[in-house]
Amino acid sequence: MLNAIQSSGTPSVIAPTVATADFCKGMRHLAGACVVIASGSDSERAGLTATAVCSITADPPRLLICVNRNVRAHEVIQRSGAFSINVLAHDQEFIAKRFAGMVEGVSGEARFAEGCWESGVTGVPLLEDALVSFECRLEQVIPASTHDMFIGEVVGVRGQQEQDGPLVYFNSRFAALK
Repeated sequence: MLNAIQSSGTPSVIAPTVATADFCKGMRHLAGACVVIASGSDSERAGLTATAVCSITADPPRLLICVNRNVRAHEVIQRSGAFSINVLAHDQEFIAKRFAGMVEGVSGEARFAEGCWESGVTGVPLLEDALVSFECRLEQVIPASTHDMFIGEVVGVRGQQEQDGPLVYFNSRFAALK
């Protein structure tokens, strides 16, 4: 039997966690917006496709991303102290696949060969034709098992193209909402 402390300070009984395989199977049914998280500058850029993005507050504007410590982008985000969140449009699956490592022979800097990328005020790469790009200054890092949660204060918002629908990820597949 495992114990935990409730917010009231009194112990409560909690159940053990589910098996990783069961958790992953369940999470396949949680649709998420596809984004490319990018960081670095002209001399060193890194990025990854993700769905683990969350709005925290509007005042001040803050976003949270979750990044595995084993991916190169994690190190680049920490070193640069900034990152961008580029929300992909329904017709940008090819970019999602590049940054997810699903295109054979494409990794590292080669991922940025597709799409029109520009530097933001912090130097991070911004996808010019994303539905919207949020440029964030790293404010806090919170360890969470194999990942770190990066909290960023939004210092820029670009795009906001209303005419396109988003690209989503559901049941291990990309899907377009038009």
